[in-house]
Amino acid sequence: MEQGIISKEFYIGRYIYLKSELEKLPPVSFNHMGGELVIAIVSVDPATGKKRRTRISEANPQWSLYYDIAVLRTRLTDQLKALKNNWKSDYTGSLETVSSDYYIVPNRDNRFNSSMWKAGRNNENTYEIRNPVKHNSIIMRSIFESDVAELLEGIGIEYKYESGVVIRPDLTLYPDFSLHFPEYNRCSFLEALGGLDNFKYCKNNAWKIQQYFNAGLYPNRDIAFISGDESYRPDHLTMKRIIGVMADAMARQYVVKKGSSDTNPYFAPFDVAI
Repeated sequence: MEQGIISKEFYIGRYIYLKSELEKLPPVSFNHMGGELVIAIVSVDPATGKKRRTRISEANPQWSLYYDIAVLRTRLTDQLKALKNNWKSDYTGSLETVSSDYYIVPNRDNRFNSSMWKAGRNNENTYEIRNPVKHNSIIMRSIFESDVAELLEGIGIEYKYESGVVIRPDLTLYPDFSLHFPEYNRCSFLEALGGLDNFKYCKNNAWKIQQYFNAGLYPNRDIAFISGDESYRPDHLTMKRIIGVMADAMARQYVVKKGSSDTNPYFAPFDVAI
């Protein structure tokens, strides 16, 4: 099997997660009937064992009970479809078949986890935005950053922009992107450093990077950097490779092939030093 820019372990981990989450949800989905949006609910008749489909409209009192489930199922289904399409672009063979040989050992020790990511919000940094760029209702600081965001969306990695991360009790930093890997109960961070020809910009970011390292964030696994300046921007393929290295390292830490040890010795979980 050929190697794509994004590792097969990333696809496998995300596939296992999405299939598992969809299987937990009741068979509820959006549908249309006579031009009206309805929610379709599939149930099993206990007397006959046959499946029965019920459709309810927004006027039905049960609408609110099923709406959020239908939204979540739609989102996960769309993510799974996109994942399979991206797999076909990078690899041959069946993603479902390949994934059957693996399982996930999720993070239990690293505090940069899903709870931390969910607690954050977009645009928490109060530092002035001089040249705002709007991307999917998020106000960003540059076209460079919006390009990175678009690339993350294409890969299928959830992110929050400039969400506050407590590095230690007296220090909160605002990475450009906090990335979420729910399949591992982990998040990582990405900085788009677009002003490296500016001395003050470099000095400020050198301090920020040192704080990341002091907190135990490993380059190219827990945090990655895409750099440029006023005259140079890496192309999308280069940026995807940088993101791919981080996604690969994260996946190889938690996606385990059946019959092997629970933890890859090269990417063992660790306690973050504060």
